[in-house]
Amino acid sequence: MNSTNSDERDARIRREASAWLARLNSGDCSTDDRAGFEAWLAMDTRHADAFRRAKRLWRELAGLGELARPQLKQAQAVYRHARRKRRWPMAGLAAATLLAGVLIVNPPIWQWLTAERFTTGKGERETVTLSDGSSIELNTDTAIRVNYSARARRVWLERGEAWFNVAHNNLTRFEVRVGEGWIEDIGTQFNVRRDPANVDVAVQEGEVAIQVATNPEVLHLTAGQQTNFDRQGHAAPVRAGDLAAIAAWRDGVLVLKNLTLADVARELERYHAVSIEIADADLRQLSVSGRFPTDNLPLALNTIANALPVRIAYLDGNRIGILARR
Repeated sequence: MNSTNSDERDARIRREASAWLARLNSGDCSTDDRAGFEAWLAMDTRHADAFRRAKRLWRELAGLGELARPQLKQAQAVYRHARRKRRWPMAGLAAATLLAGVLIVNPPIWQWLTAERFTTGKGERETVTLSDGSSIELNTDTAIRVNYSARARRVWLERGEAWFNVAHNNLTRFEVRVGEGWIEDIGTQFNVRRDPANVDVAVQEGEVAIQVATNPEVLHLTAGQQTNFDRQGHAAPVRAGDLAAIAAWRDGVLVLKNLTLADVARELERYHAVSIEIADADLRQLSVSGRFPTDNLPLALNTIANALPVRIAYLDGNRIGILARR
């Protein structure tokens, strides 16, 4: 088989794999559909590999949130509509084309997929130095992607927390995308933390511009200021921030002020592969302030136990209980 025929065959298999993926995820996949899929897998050993690749791409695109979700939903809808009209082959090809088109017609998604990825595990920190002299410090359990183009230096914060020290460049903007927001640097140092519910942004030096999906207004943060926005893109008012406390993680320290014990437990879980359980509702609301090491969990827990009427119980596995002191 010549190379042209081989390339055509591989392209056909990829289209079929994408079509089957759309079919299986359409929401009304039947028993006959699944039987047909199994038969397709058994026809050629290359089918299973192509399907795994298509599924991995689907998952990655789904993880992009609003960037890819419309195209993914459209691919599923095309299949469902044509299936009701009993035109499955057309539906499969159309859905596969839409899925492939995500990469072609949506440059941010293509940039995200081709970006270099950096991660840290629980309790780890790492500094990434970029080719322009900028640096990004990653806190515990953090993942970013970095992509450079002629017009922009773009970073996606997938999870966790990062400190950005940006080299100023009038020709190439520096942008951080996180959740429903875009943060554009204007030559500065700033911190971004992404939690399940909120994104917090604080500026140490210089200025950043922030825009969120639901608000056309651009927020400007200067040195000593911070804000946050939620998963729906609603931003809080700009306020003064305690940058020394926010940035203390860079020195391996947690500075906590007037947090509940439940919140402190969640902070410690960010840095350690443990589950901290506080069954008593009253204990969960106890107020905690102090400085705690990020790399020494027993010391942090003992400090809490000495300051509050609680005791620490090491349970099975990685579970730790905080109980009322007897």
